[in-house]
Amino acid sequence: MTSARSLATPSTQSFPFSRLPLELQAQVLLHCDYFTLKRIQRVCKSFKTLLDGAMFDKALFRPTLTPLSNDELVALAQESGTSPDSALSVHPAIQASRWCVRDLAEGIFLYDDAPEEYVKYFRLNTLAARNESATYPAVHSMKVVVRRYGARDENDVLIHEDSEAVKHEYSGAGVRGPITMAELALALFKLEYEWKALVLGWDEIEISSLLPFPDGFDEVSAKLLPDGSVVVTQEIFDYTMDD
Repeated sequence: MTSARSLATPSTQSFPFSRLPLELQAQVLLHCDYFTLKRIQRVCKSFKTLLDGAMFDKALFRPTLTPLSNDELVALAQESGTSPDSALSVHPAIQASRWCVRDLAEGIFLYDDAPEEYVKYFRLNTLAARNESATYPAVHSMKVVVRRYGARDENDVLIHEDSEAVKHEYSGAGVRGPITMAELALALFKLEYEWKALVLGWDEIEISSLLPFPDGFDEVSAKLLPDGSVVVTQEIFDYTMDD
């Protein structure tokens, strides 16, 4: 006879994640994106030691990353072959956040994409992520490019391109730190501000009243060239051209 115990419904109680071996915890967390890992760091102190480990340097764009030398970048470019876009990752805060470009002397603001009555702005120079590496692997120099396209006959037509070089020189200790998220952001937003102020002729009031950018139509990508140089490009497709 089958006992009642053997017919009991199996327990559906979840197994605590924290009781898994550290190696398994790490493998699971490595599948989380940057913003999820940052949230876990803030609210789960028990995972802080694990997330502080070197295996999360890439996912968290550590400010302590050592920039690759030019020879190392050339070797990485050769390994990447026909996929130079996959060799470098751009900081997720550049990819996903929305920003408000105001007077550059007053700073650049992170825009909280919430209903208008709850909108908040955070200065770039106060964000914890500002000193994190702009890319992974980290680099000490890059060319930042902004391209703007207009629509003509259902085709994208390049209407403006501008660029800014960002480079770290050797310090007194003979080292060069990584280009930071804030430095890349500043270069992108300087080009955006100059476009509106100098090319379009807008005044500061018009610029400061604009909606934030990117606005969902922008694409930011990093490319590693065969000579080891790095180009970060923001492409904007929300401008319309008249025939």
